[in-house]
Amino acid sequence: MKTALIAALFTGLFVSTALATNSEGERAPQGGQLTVEQKKSAILQHIEERITAINAEKACVKSAKSHEELKYCREKYRPQPKDNRGNRNQQPQS
Repeated sequence: MKTALIAALFTGLFVSTALATNSEGERAPQGGQLTVEQKKSAILQHIEERITAINAEKACVKSAKSHEELKYCREKYRPQPKDNRGNRNQQPQS
């Protein structure tokens, strides 16, 4: 799942970059949009943040000595799913 998400992200990035460049490979001017270098920098920063978070989770799991400690690691580092399935079709009550 993560591999497919990453592949889709990079595919979208490459397609948008290809459409926004001219024949010399420079960014086509569009008001207020980021340059390729700025976008790359932002993406790389986000990747570094994810790597840091994953390494912290890995250290927590490695140091766990019980099921309770493993559960703590999961709760601390894994995002909790938003379970709105039961609330989709309900009307707000006045």
